[in-house]
Amino acid sequence: MKTIKANYVDIIGKQIFPAIISYSKTIVNIERVGESVDNSLPYCMPGFIDSHVHIESSMLNPQNFARMIVSFGTIAAVCDPHEIANVLGRDGVEYMMNDARKSPLKLFFALPSCVPSTPFETNGAQFDYKEIDSLMHRSVALAELMNYPGLVGGDPIVLKRVAMAKKHHRPIDGHIPAISGDVLRKYIAHGVSTDHECFTLDEAKEKISLGMKIIIRDGSAARNLDALFPLFFSNIDEIMVCTDDAHPDDILMRGHINKFYDYALAHGVSIFDVYRPLLLNPINHYKLRVGRLQVGDRADFIISDTLEKINLRSVIIEGQTVFDNGEATFKCSHASRPNKFVSSTFTPSDFMVHTPTDNPTLRVIEAIDTQLVTNEFRWSPILSKGSEVVSSDENDIVKIAIINRYSYSNTPVVNGFIRGTGLKRGAIASSVAHDSHNVVIIGHDSMSMSRVANEIFRLHGGIVATLPDGTLRSIKLPIGGLMVSKDWRLLAKQYIRMVDIAHSQCGTTLTSPFMTMAFMSLFVIPKIKIGDRGLFDVEKFQFTDLFVG
Repeated sequence: MKTIKANYVDIIGKQIFPAIISYSKTIVNIERVGESVDNSLPYCMPGFIDSHVHIESSMLNPQNFARMIVSFGTIAAVCDPHEIANVLGRDGVEYMMNDARKSPLKLFFALPSCVPSTPFETNGAQFDYKEIDSLMHRSVALAELMNYPGLVGGDPIVLKRVAMAKKHHRPIDGHIPAISGDVLRKYIAHGVSTDHECFTLDEAKEKISLGMKIIIRDGSAARNLDALFPLFFSNIDEIMVCTDDAHPDDILMRGHINKFYDYALAHGVSIFDVYRPLLLNPINHYKLRVGRLQVGDRADFIISDTLEKINLRSVIIEGQTVFDNGEATFKCSHASRPNKFVSSTFTPSDFMVHTPTDNPTLRVIEAIDTQLVTNEFRWSPILSKGSEVVSSDENDIVKIAIINRYSYSNTPVVNGFIRGTGLKRGAIASSVAHDSHNVVIIGHDSMSMSRVANEIFRLHGGIVATLPDGTLRSIKLPIGGLMVSKDWRLLAKQYIRMVDIAHSQCGTTLTSPFMTMAFMSLFVIPKIKIGDRGLFDVEKFQFTDLFVG
């Protein structure tokens, strides 16, 4: 039996008072020892839950991811392993589940519903309804159902996956950005219960009115907290929070779910209300085995020196101290490194675009900083090199390319153009490219693009950037071309260095350039994206030509 004397934050009884909390694996007793808050004592309070996260986006394997987020008071997360499922299928999902079990953090899994996310791109593996059926006993939900045209249109493959969730009585998570009206109603009618893709308050309120729970996201590439924050006052029981996709540098600098807590309290939400989306609502929605700091509950809680802002002293999960004195207390065991990556080499000519006419008009992807959606921009370039289309600093337009990393013979590079990156020289590249995780490159010139491409394929996965003298800097990602097993602070520092190179040496103005670049190939978020088979119009849900007319 262990005890701690602290100001006890009772989120069920909505009171705070000095107490001696006795616990082992569960909370055994809470003895009140005073009537009002004792300022000399720390605060004993519940921890936080991330209601939707892709561990792979942290570039850490689950064990090291766990060490990272417990350092911010997170005690549980609902994880969707569809990134590695797109690379390795069932083997990838089981790798994530098995590696997660080696840490004390409560990592619950939702099974991928869309692998591949669409039939229009090449990925590394399938994850169909049979896998969902056989693994659902190890999961808490069917993960984000991104193929909304397939669901609404009655695609039998999508319907079978949904049927497996219903068979096992699991909730179905959604993914339907910027869609309203009849299509949204038909989508929800299939039992989809959440959405984390809302960008506007009106969009969120429409979905809530139709019965959805909204998961407010604040990640690295998409940050929707400011826009959706009024829901904390109007619809507190219909919301949860998540990071979705967050890189380690972002978590190091801005925190994890604790940032929602700090923000909400600073903007007038009571401490008892803030715990509804950060803990109680996800427990109830996903039926999670997570304690609420009540007698008989699992002993899952945190100790903070202050109440108004988390100043973490300790984290306890099922009675075990997992964070203390500024460090996670548990170690990581050996992690295997499954991967799927062919060997290929490239030359500058692979990245050259030649126009079929003298006065071409091109479709250009227009990136929007800190958002996943894009616009379509029409551009009529001045041809300075014969028929070759080159980057335009004046228009902030550079090249973008996707390379299939799964084919066992050389496949053509798919080239396009992108606006809004601010890139002025060199190139950046990554094998993290949602959701199929082929290689994505943004570059100012074809030579730089060929060099970063060759380095990515030599490493069999990673992120790469060029320096002005022609040298390269990289981080190797040997687990699925997505993750690495190393200390999270070390990785965060290395990643910060890579982002600095992208900013200072390549000139990009994107807040999170590698994260934003990774979403330029995601065919389920409007408006125009690029994949290993061509340029894609998400709204029409079909391929489109690079050249107009």
